Amino acid sequence: MKRRSVIRSVGAGLVTVGSGCLGGGGEVIVSVQQDVTVEPGTAWMERGIPDLSESGGAIEYIVRAERSFDVYFFSDRADFEQYDAYINGDEPDETPPGNREFSQAAVPEADTAMYAAMTDGGGNRQSIDRSGPYYFAVDHSSYRMENRVEEFDDPLRVFVDLKVIRNRSLI
Repeated sequence: MKRRSVIRSVGAGLVTVGSGCLGGGGEVIVSVQQDVTVEPGTAWMERGIPDLSESGGAIEYIVRAERSFDVYFFSDRADFEQYDAYINGDEPDETPPGNREFSQAAVPEADTAMYAAMTDGGGNRQSIDRSGPYYFAVDHSSYRMENRVEEFDDPLRVFVDLKVIRNRSLI
């Protein structure tokens, strides 16, 4: 009888420890859920998201608006500085695209009048496999000419739902 109870206790402990690895676990280090207004030629940014390369981590986001926009995620500070220079009115040497697995143009959603950009699977967590710090931007400019935005266009009103999660240590 004692052996069964020990096995049951160890099994329950493994399930508890393992549950953090299988989806819901982790420490949320950035959490944004808000409506933001982005003026033409600018961006809303979450800057200096801490490096997750040692602990591991993930990002999940859904950004929605009534018209098209771009989302950029940078893990290279030099690339972000080029982007930031463009947003601040300078002419950067390059216009890097950000991390391709997370940066994207918003697309029309089926059955709604909204555009959305999101991580895979409808906004599910995606592992971040690069070192940081990280930078996340909702862009309302003509950066890379992916969306044409004129100086006198209306501001972009978006809802940003962004989470960055640091993996929990099993020790």
